Amino acid sequence: MALLPELSQILRESELTFEEVRAFETGLSMLTNKEQETFMEAIKDDPELIYPLYINFKAKLHAANGTEEEWDKAVETEIIQLEDFMTKRRVGNEIV
Repeated sequence: MALLPELSQILRESELTFEEVRAFETGLSMLTNKEQETFMEAIKDDPELIYPLYINFKAKLHAANGTEEEWDKAVETEIIQLEDFMTKRRVGNEIV
């Protein structure tokens, strides 16, 4: 499957290196168009998520060749990081 051009553009405009963009594009191209659109909306709204999501992508890619425990840990780490991000975002948007 091909990567949506708008998603590719967002990644290229990020802080990722050329090599990181290419690796991420390769992984994201395996998603359906609908999944790519959902991912694109998330990073379009919060571009600071791109790098942490890339790091988690690489961790899961590495864990996919390891044990089930390594995979579970990589997924758990990603969930914790995303929950922390969402909590900080909510606190940052609160009107005091």
